[in-house]
Amino acid sequence: MVTIIGAGPAGSYSAYLLSKKGFDVKVYEEHKEIGLPIQCTGIVTSLLKKTIRFDNGSIINEVDKVHIFSPDKRFIEIKLKEKNIILDRHKFDNQIADMAKDEGTKFFTNHRFIENKKNIAFIKDKSNDKIKEVKFDHLIGADGPLSSVAKCNDMFYKREFWQGIQARVKIKNENIVEFYPYFGTYAWMVPEDEETARIGLVDKKYANTLFKNFLFKFKKIKKNDILEYQAGLIPRYDPNIKTQKDTIYIVGDAACQVKATTGGGIIQGLTAAKALSYSISDDKNYDKEWRKLLGRELYIHLKARNMMDRFKQKDWNKLIDIFSSESGKNILESNERDNLAGMACKLLIKKPSLLYFMKYLI
Repeated sequence: MVTIIGAGPAGSYSAYLLSKKGFDVKVYEEHKEIGLPIQCTGIVTSLLKKTIRFDNGSIINEVDKVHIFSPDKRFIEIKLKEKNIILDRHKFDNQIADMAKDEGTKFFTNHRFIENKKNIAFIKDKSNDKIKEVKFDHLIGADGPLSSVAKCNDMFYKREFWQGIQARVKIKNENIVEFYPYFGTYAWMVPEDEETARIGLVDKKYANTLFKNFLFKFKKIKKNDILEYQAGLIPRYDPNIKTQKDTIYIVGDAACQVKATTGGGIIQGLTAAKALSYSISDDKNYDKEWRKLLGRELYIHLKARNMMDRFKQKDWNKLIDIFSSESGKNILESNERDNLAGMACKLLIKKPSLLYFMKYLI
């Protein structure tokens, strides 16, 4: 019997894979509806289509151009070889849950994990405030950055977070992603279509204030143009985090399996779910298995973030100068950001001037 806490992509995909292998799987989701509230920008690389088969009905846009801005208001235009995908996260999360249901997984919404003792999880049915005692052979925490499963089982460690804030806004645009790596920790405009975009910002301390200032950059936005606000915590990847304790595991955002450069974690969570499913079915060490697939790449993203956090505005201007050449843009255009290690090696060969920034790694 497998009990999964959290019905986001990592939790539901773990359920799908384990149910497909013949396990009895139950998923408990704290919210009344799977996929809500939305706490994610919802932009991923084309690698998603190679990671999981899903209904294209959850794709609301595909974008092949990115503008990366510098503080001095210049930008480079990147024409992506493979289009980025803009997801309707509500639909996407439900599609994965439906895949799991088709394989026999049972879902219980409006149920909150309280704690576990030995092989029993105590879960509150929020509709009547009654506590259920749920026996398990395997317990999986896919319950987000503040994972209660991690806290209850000494796997929470010393976590750090960023605050992400986003608004869906009526704004005419050219269907181009805009990325501002110097504003806050980073900021963006992601188009849903040519009339609507997701405008957001991430920062550790001052997200609310910086977000208001960032919105002001788009001077045509009026109060009535804002369709909704969305917000959530983004965990900082930590290579020292424990993700397995006996037959208890954490996956996805609950395990901080997130790229520190961009906060992206959908593909990483799905990849870790695959490692988790065969670790359980084949009695392998999950900690080792997911790190084989993701550990090196997530570590490089973390090092890159540590370096960028030390940048001054002049450094961002210099970086845009370096990437403005055709050779620099070609590497950015032909390599997915999910493979930062490969991209970095090619960039250093073509652009040894990037070694200037290595001083920030010390």
